[in-house]
Amino acid sequence: MKVEELIKSVQKLTQKEANDYLFSICGIKDFFSSGAMRESDDEKINSDTKEAYGDWQTNEDLAHSICAFIKDTGFNPDVVIEPTCGKGAFIKAALDVFDSVSVIYGVEIYNPYLELLKNDLLERSLKFGRSKATIILENANVFDYDFSKISKKHKDQTILVLGNPPWVTNSKLSSINSLNLPTKTNFKQTKGLDAITGKGNFDIAEYISIMLIRTFSSNIGKLAFLVKNIVPKNIVYEQPKAHLGISNICQWNIDATKEFDVSAAASLFTCQFGGSYSLNCSVYDFYTKQFIQEYGWINHNFVSNVQKYRQTQKYDGICPYVWWSGVKHDCAKVMELKKNADGNLYNSLGEMVDIESELVFPLLKSSDIGKELITGTSRYVIITQHTASEDTDFIKDKYPKAYAYLNSHAKELDGRKSVIYKKRPRFSIFGIGPYSFAPYKIVVSGLYKHTRFSLVPTIENKPVIVDDTCYLLGFDTEINAKITLELLNRQDAQDLLHSLIFSDAKRVINKDILMRLNLSALAESCTSEELDTSQVALDEYKMSINANILFQMH
Repeated sequence: MKVEELIKSVQKLTQKEANDYLFSICGIKDFFSSGAMRESDDEKINSDTKEAYGDWQTNEDLAHSICAFIKDTGFNPDVVIEPTCGKGAFIKAALDVFDSVSVIYGVEIYNPYLELLKNDLLERSLKFGRSKATIILENANVFDYDFSKISKKHKDQTILVLGNPPWVTNSKLSSINSLNLPTKTNFKQTKGLDAITGKGNFDIAEYISIMLIRTFSSNIGKLAFLVKNIVPKNIVYEQPKAHLGISNICQWNIDATKEFDVSAAASLFTCQFGGSYSLNCSVYDFYTKQFIQEYGWINHNFVSNVQKYRQTQKYDGICPYVWWSGVKHDCAKVMELKKNADGNLYNSLGEMVDIESELVFPLLKSSDIGKELITGTSRYVIITQHTASEDTDFIKDKYPKAYAYLNSHAKELDGRKSVIYKKRPRFSIFGIGPYSFAPYKIVVSGLYKHTRFSLVPTIENKPVIVDDTCYLLGFDTEINAKITLELLNRQDAQDLLHSLIFSDAKRVINKDILMRLNLSALAESCTSEELDTSQVALDEYKMSINANILFQMH
């Protein structure tokens, strides 16, 4: 008998009678639940669900491989819970692999997926016989569902929380008015500028993981989630404060392009419930099971590679100079210019831009950085302020051509969406200060895996500006800039950096990491000959950075 014929055959029964009958065939409890249709589901699977729900469905081969891998480790659960089950690849894999499972729970917000799963499970039962497990499928939002009732009901059984929660951030879902969001809260507990500039943003999968870890922390069992790598990283990073009751934390890297046709650094995140909390995560290749590295906390320091860090930790401390990010303007087609072969400046709209040169500065972006010494560029940027709070009214009177140009593009500039421009002077920029105008800079890209630093002197007798994908140190003297460059590009400094950075992060290098580079300790480990400078210059440099350290301490 086919599924359609079986569904049609129970139409004359009461809902309870139909449910009991289908339960005897396929093990699904309350097959016709409230809201589900007995003849057909008129709600069609919407092509927008991938974006609206952060929806990347797990292929059945991967789900089966994950369940088989979990079983091979000696873990055979009594209860399986898939909190965002979608089309149910993991539920079907769990039924195939785990011979001990007695109950399976699936929760899914998108009802067409749930109806599709019910029909698939019913068809499997008609072909291969009824499963031993009871299957409970509920059409509900994971953020509203009471998982604690499952935790209490199965407190003496082994539980596996399994699945693939949404690969999307809360801000992305908010921007498309998705209903698949947790109750509005400052989940990261960020404040002020951090919340404004994005540190208050978080992955929905991280929220769900922590919610379920807290719910099942006193149970016997484990969690196994397919997530972006940022999720286990953030969970381990917060462990000293969160004290989540999980141990044996592991990240099993997968090929997201192969498995999901999406460009992302992703993995199977596993951890064990109960007991003392772990502060480190071991990273493996999922396919070969080969160990890659371990990251986490050592002596109150968060590191990406525990072994490398142990060898270079003496250089981890406080940088005597303050690292700054580059200029942010959020309007490249107006603010950024290029010099063509005719010697004139043009914006990306194809307009020739003839404005006062005092507001135009050479510009470097991440893709321009890499050589040890950078002495030229074809990029330029309009700088409207010396500090982010400076009033820009002076442009109208002092630089009329620049004002006319900016005013002609007022729609684009006034329409910048970031809240950092609200209540700030018109045509303002961000990430600008005295350091921006230093004649010598040490710069590094925040986006690339390579961590080589570059020296940037003035170009065309003007200080060079870097954009907000880069970080910089500003110097008044060339000798101090050169010594700093030599120190940062030495192998010991590079090894320290590579023990701190996560190469799969959106920003490989950030200010927090750069501020840990202890130039004083690095300078003490070098001779003047190694740095290609005089002993006098090196001694003066050490005195300068030590004075800066004392200043920071006070």
